[in-house]
Amino acid sequence: MNPDRDKPSWLRAVTNATIVVVGSILVLFPSWLPRATPIGVDLENSAVELLQLALLLVSMALCLAASSHAGRFRPIYQTLSLGCLAAAIGESTDWLRLIIPFNPDLTLIPVFGMMIILLVNNPRETLRFVALSARHPASGFLAAALIIIYVFARFFGSKTFWQNTLEGDVPANLPKICSAYLELLACYFFFVGAVGFTFTLRRNREDL
Repeated sequence: MNPDRDKPSWLRAVTNATIVVVGSILVLFPSWLPRATPIGVDLENSAVELLQLALLLVSMALCLAASSHAGRFRPIYQTLSLGCLAAAIGESTDWLRLIIPFNPDLTLIPVFGMMIILLVNNPRETLRFVALSARHPASGFLAAALIIIYVFARFFGSKTFWQNTLEGDVPANLPKICSAYLELLACYFFFVGAVGFTFTLRRNREDL
């Protein structure tokens, strides 16, 4: 292992800082848009949903592209890409109902089935990846994204929480807005995690 490779470089620091700044701007960008136009289109909510979908699809593309360079971990990166696809389907069910004649949730069955097959058929690689990724910074972003979605988004997206907090009338859209922005932040964390695991392959396939 080349010790110089592990030393932080100014280019890597600038790249990481740029990703954080751009991501922060994207997360806050919809709040600058009008909530409704004269024709009744809610630009803010539409932008939040589109950004969520875009971040998840880009994360999926990164993991899928990285799988061809992942060596023994190729099935694991394919699984990660399928996980991002499943999340993207979950975020776009309202749109999918307009273009497919059946329940969009049914499309998740083959996706999850393929994920299970990949993991079951590659147990050694799965355990090795879990052990290595446990100490990788990108894992922290993925864990934070899951906590935001399944804990904070549901907590702050609850009307009961805001009724008890404000002790008065709650704006009708407040819980939904809070939940949507937290989900957008979670999607951004998914993207950062995907970037982190992807950049790792450029240094060493066996050392995440």
